[in-house]
Amino acid sequence: MKLITTFALALLLAGCAKTPKEAELLGSDGSWGNTEGPAIDSRGTLYFTSRGTYKGIVSWNEKQGFLQYLAVATGAGPGGLWIDDADNIFVTATNERQILKVTPDKQVSVVAEKFEADPKVAKGPNDLVVAKNGNIYFTDPNGYDGSAPNGTVYSIAGGKTALFSAEVTGPNGIGLSVDEKTLYVSHNINADTSKIVRWPLNNDGSAGKMVEVATVKPCIADGIAVDKEGAMWLTCYSFGTAYRVSAEGKILATITTGQKALTNAKFGRAGAETTLFLTSSDMARVTGYIYRAKVDIAGLR
Repeated sequence: MKLITTFALALLLAGCAKTPKEAELLGSDGSWGNTEGPAIDSRGTLYFTSRGTYKGIVSWNEKQGFLQYLAVATGAGPGGLWIDDADNIFVTATNERQILKVTPDKQVSVVAEKFEADPKVAKGPNDLVVAKNGNIYFTDPNGYDGSAPNGTVYSIAGGKTALFSAEVTGPNGIGLSVDEKTLYVSHNINADTSKIVRWPLNNDGSAGKMVEVATVKPCIADGIAVDKEGAMWLTCYSFGTAYRVSAEGKILATITTGQKALTNAKFGRAGAETTLFLTSSDMARVTGYIYRAKVDIAGLR
């Protein structure tokens, strides 16, 4: 049975009325602006995107600290970021309307471009996820508060970009289930109400019938990170809160950050699978912030 829930109802029904966990500040920088797309490579190095005065990818590990890794998608800065099993970095180039691939030796190539039916309406690609079979799924929102025309979810399979779905307003965060047979997308229906929806994936990577999973309020949905129990951590921009939402739609736990412009979250690797890294900024999007929080259930990435 489909379960749609709000935050208040979930606290009563899921039995999780406990104090939200506060994330630890890992670092901040005035050149990062709006940070996005945290992801970790096989050696445990964190990468995220910077959209401030420095537009590109930033790296961090305990030994080297924060480094400007590569200036890329410099029109507005890159958005979402994903790292595959071979440590290739995939990023969305919002202003350039491209999906880019960056190899471990920093060679940049274009994976997809000219995919938008109406570039005047579309805002550019936002977030992405890469399946183990190489298929890529990404969102192109059109807008973020439910007032714009429906956005678009795209798929890339066999080098060909195709329309996956145009059924929801403001599609933003995106993630795959543990078995990679289901695609999840977060989106917004108004200025403080968000939803998570899912599609079963057909054998060719196309969409089955969309099902609504949850309603979360107050929230402007942004990124999604999936854990090994199949629950999703949904980050809420302008509210500084991440919610752990089960596949059935129950809110199980929360994490808060000092800055409200919380954009995305991803799990660590290489022994840090129970660490959740979160990207954020001040609401003026001038200074970027990176947080981390220990969670009980390990994540997929």
